[in-house]
Amino acid sequence: MARIPVFMGIDLGTTGIRIMVCDENGKVIKSSSRGVEDSFISSENPKVSEQNPIMWEPALKDALQDVLGSAGIYDLKAVCCDSTSGTIIPVDRDFRPVHNAILHNDTRANEESKYINEYTALSVKPSFSLSKILWIKRNREDVYEKTYKFIHAADYIKGLISGEFNTTDFSNAVKTGYDLANEKWPDEIERILRISKDKLPSVVRTGDIFGELKDDIQREAGIKDRVSIVAGATDSTTGFYSSGARIPGDWNTTLGTVLGIKGISEKYINDPEGLFYAHRHPEGFWLPGAASSSGGEILRAFFGDRVQEYDRKASDLLPTGALIYPLVHKGEKLPFINNDATGFIDMNICDPLYLFKGILEGLAFVERMTYEKVERLGYSVSDKVFSMGGGTSSLAWMKVRASAMKRNVYKAKITETAFGSCVIAAGKVHYKNLSEAITNMVSIDRVFEPDKDVTAMYDEIYERFVATCKTRGLF
Repeated sequence: MARIPVFMGIDLGTTGIRIMVCDENGKVIKSSSRGVEDSFISSENPKVSEQNPIMWEPALKDALQDVLGSAGIYDLKAVCCDSTSGTIIPVDRDFRPVHNAILHNDTRANEESKYINEYTALSVKPSFSLSKILWIKRNREDVYEKTYKFIHAADYIKGLISGEFNTTDFSNAVKTGYDLANEKWPDEIERILRISKDKLPSVVRTGDIFGELKDDIQREAGIKDRVSIVAGATDSTTGFYSSGARIPGDWNTTLGTVLGIKGISEKYINDPEGLFYAHRHPEGFWLPGAASSSGGEILRAFFGDRVQEYDRKASDLLPTGALIYPLVHKGEKLPFINNDATGFIDMNICDPLYLFKGILEGLAFVERMTYEKVERLGYSVSDKVFSMGGGTSSLAWMKVRASAMKRNVYKAKITETAFGSCVIAAGKVHYKNLSEAITNMVSIDRVFEPDKDVTAMYDEIYERFVATCKTRGLF
């Protein structure tokens, strides 16, 4: 009897490693998780965020052993890894870390990012990998001199299972300054920043095969045939592929602590406001995206552990008429940039349930403003929006979004980033391409359609919401 072909995805998050094995139809065969909280390095500086990557190895090994225990009865074809974007690790010639991993949310490189933005054509933030590399060069010359390569977190993980540390994917390379249009490292990195390009990894496209699973791992698991290692992407990009978005005009909204969007486009359109940046699709498309400062964080701030309770009660509540800009902290970066922006609440009914529903409506209005901005830039947006993130479990939020945006809202059955890596792996070694893998492996769990009885009401409230934002000087 022929063995079932399966594909493995490995996701390295901030707090843990998740490994998933799926078949060609997207059915999860096995999954396992291990925490990496003990790898955090404490610091009194709030801008510093580091982990010891050597301490990721036991978690990876344990999770692999758990998942591969029954691998012999399947035909494991390929493995793909993803991780948080912007995390950078300096390694020596033996590919051992010479410094802690500087994480995606580390913002110490503020002066370095300003310098890069002023003296080069590159556009970076303090959290970007390139800013951190320049910080190391300026502030830790000893580390810079010892560094053979600056690699990303996903590169380190796939290096541990393949022995190939010297190659990265063009998704993780974005925040290290990689030129996606010409697919090369810009000369400015060496000419102006004096960072040797020899210290940067080789770059391949997401989905490219560049190695094989180590012999010792295969022997231990009883795997006889060679297993390909496929280049992955950042976690947000692999999650995007797991949402079901696959053709130009498809867009996805991630509903988490913050609200983020990403879409597929045949062309890249320059954004003069600097709201959007882009990744590349392995089939040549562009993946423009951005994130707001608003999101589900405000629900926890107001309602704590009672969010689910209020969500059930608010599901069938009519539009509240409330005008709420859902910001917890000062500053907004999508659908407009305003570092001094603050949220506001304007409602006539003093009731926690109406406040909860009003916040959901405010989040939907921010999302609608964002997609209107996307369309004004010239990007195509279809009549459906795919969704992922913890917020997709909110029935009330999903229903409000569909009616407030007047678009069908799609929720996939599995939207985990490790699953997205499984899809990328299958797209190269089993299917014709990534799009075909998404078609065959991603299943839509539910479609939320606009409620025609309330869409007109939301149109009127939305107009007042936008007018209030203008009056308050938000944009």
